[in-house]
Amino acid sequence: MSDAIFSRTVFMCHAPIVIPEMGGGRADQCKNTTEAMFKAAEEIVATKPDRVLVFDPHLSRYPFSYACVDMFETIRGNFKAFGRPDLKIEFPSEPDFYAHLLNGSPGNQFSLELLGAHELDHGATVPLWFLQAAGYKGSVCIVGYPWKSHQRAHTEFGCFLKKACSEYKGTTAIIASGDLSHRLQMGAPSGYNPRAHEFDAAFKEYITAGELFEASQIPIDIRDLAAEDSSESMAITAGAIGNKVPNSKVLSYEAPFGVGYLVAVLA
Repeated sequence: MSDAIFSRTVFMCHAPIVIPEMGGGRADQCKNTTEAMFKAAEEIVATKPDRVLVFDPHLSRYPFSYACVDMFETIRGNFKAFGRPDLKIEFPSEPDFYAHLLNGSPGNQFSLELLGAHELDHGATVPLWFLQAAGYKGSVCIVGYPWKSHQRAHTEFGCFLKKACSEYKGTTAIIASGDLSHRLQMGAPSGYNPRAHEFDAAFKEYITAGELFEASQIPIDIRDLAAEDSSESMAITAGAIGNKVPNSKVLSYEAPFGVGYLVAVLA
């Protein structure tokens, strides 16, 4: 592990189809990702953290503010948007931890606020479904980030989270949520771009080498044409656990439906 402040850090995709009950007749096409998601969740649970931070690229985003979801006593969500309202996630919230983050943020070069929300979308619910299936019972804190900011600012925010967690009781784990390119084949969710695979190849190579900051710094033109939502989560993660980590391991990568799904244990 790169830093004892965080008990485990993983990168997980957030495609609902990788949940077995959601995959139906196509589940076999993404079975490697599904197995890797279970493994990543089990890695977190094995370290018995008191809380898990989820870096969620789908959270409602302010121009310049970072945000934590405020659901009072319970973090919850379901998959009704995908036809399965019966599939649900639910975890305790931790208002005192939110207060600790808010109290620590004024001295930094970013603003942090609580975001009122009733339910989460799949950017958080997919990795949390696997965490729930693995038996995790601790609290969850969902973290979002602004859309008018650069990657180095996200990394600085990750450094803030590292310091804040080191000063708070208990142990913390991290899930960085993200999908790679959404344009890998005809019919993909964001259309097709023949160069989109360049992002996935570079991102996977950097993660395999433990070069987290480099993974977050892939040139903006490649990130844009790939229509990815993973590099910002990785930028925060780099600040939290280190720009380079020694034992990063990619558990799975596949793209059966035109979107790149990567799952990795980072530290």
